[in-house]
Amino acid sequence: MTDSILTLPSEGFSVMTGEIKDPKQNALLKLLPYAALFLFSFLLYFKSLGFDFISSWDDYEYVINNTFIRGLTAENLKVISGRPFFGNYAPLHLLSYSLDYALWGLNPAGYHLSNIALHAANGALVYAVVKRITGRPVASFAAASLFAVHAINVENVAWVSERKTLLAAFFSFFALLSYLRFRERGSASSYLAALLLFVLALLSKPLTVTFPLVLSAYELFFKKGERRSLAIIPFFALSAAASVIAVYAHVSAGSVEGANLSLSMLFGAVYPTMLPIFWKYVGLIIWPFGLSGYYDTTVYNSFLTPVVAVSLAAWAAVFILVLRKGTRQTRFWFFWFWIWFLPVSNIVPIPVFYADRYMYLPAIAFFVMAGRVLEGLYLIRGGFAPARAAFYAVLAAIVIFYSAVSFNRLDVWRDELAFWEDTAKQSPGQFKARLNLGYAYEMKGRYEEAEREYLAAIAIYPAQEAMENLEMVRAKRRFSR
Repeated sequence: MTDSILTLPSEGFSVMTGEIKDPKQNALLKLLPYAALFLFSFLLYFKSLGFDFISSWDDYEYVINNTFIRGLTAENLKVISGRPFFGNYAPLHLLSYSLDYALWGLNPAGYHLSNIALHAANGALVYAVVKRITGRPVASFAAASLFAVHAINVENVAWVSERKTLLAAFFSFFALLSYLRFRERGSASSYLAALLLFVLALLSKPLTVTFPLVLSAYELFFKKGERRSLAIIPFFALSAAASVIAVYAHVSAGSVEGANLSLSMLFGAVYPTMLPIFWKYVGLIIWPFGLSGYYDTTVYNSFLTPVVAVSLAAWAAVFILVLRKGTRQTRFWFFWFWIWFLPVSNIVPIPVFYADRYMYLPAIAFFVMAGRVLEGLYLIRGGFAPARAAFYAVLAAIVIFYSAVSFNRLDVWRDELAFWEDTAKQSPGQFKARLNLGYAYEMKGRYEEAEREYLAAIAIYPAQEAMENLEMVRAKRRFSR
């Protein structure tokens, strides 16, 4: 099977070997899937160039009011690299904004352009990674196409502050490709490149601390018996150091509280609540409707609650089925999902129970499995022409469907007001959604609607901030009459 997923004319093409006789044509053809994935992703997200910052949703702290990104000075670089910022130690994330500021100032179009380019590159890298691991270019292209256009990734691309996930994925993909090259060729330079790229991923976002587990899964399922697994130890050492820094950053910012780490809280609220959420993620990947910037979450206090017990039993059944009956590929990608999901699965409680952005890396496993299923059409009777046509038609239909959903979802991130209106609609019981929607209305001079949202926020949680905002907007209404 060639790297191409395209049907080629017989001239210059060997039917017996599946190779292009002209080396230049062969090289060009190998680049075609990468170029197609990059271009399609870029075009899909192109309209976000006209979007604004979401100032009440991290963009203010990371970009708008962040004086440390305004100039690549020694002092700014010292601050960016020397301390946690906003509960994270991710200096490359901030450095990327410094580069944007040098080019665009505070024009949001430039920051959105960087996000779009990174996601488009990641789509091409997913194809490279999956093809290298599976050896199946057709399934790999299908998987990468789904990754590139799926609506669950819109939050990562359209929200400027989620640059950190895009960067972390970018460097993680390159690190994995370098490690795979090392395992295939024994190249010391590839190994050192993998270590360096992993460090860059860690400096982009701490969630990449689980990357060594991906390498371990690869060794377990594809290289078992070969004695090079010791090469992973330095990756674990780097991961351990990054984990300590990440915990310190979260604790110092107050995002991880000691009370939330008690056994009664973990087993009496956090873990029972997360089990049904794991299945909600699966549902959103298959049918990405009802997406929200901030989800309402039903908190369960016992594993004996029916929905929790059923969720736990279902996951146990899936684990047993995969481990007993799954192929090496199935097992690897199943573990890929859980490995990348681990940092945001609330094993260590974080402020947000679940969010679309958490699926950027884990969901690739589902896309690979879907690609393998679709590939079955392509391989019927050894690549029978009608079967290939059916594959292209089905893949195109699925990609167009998910692209349409994503294109529509993008409008939610157009500006402050659009985002919070949609979030409050999808999650009306969220205090933060109603509070920030009130603020967005207030900034637009729509004081009556702002008052309504502040009252709704107070009804959910009577915080001092909401009460003060309510008094302020009432004063503005009186003054405007």
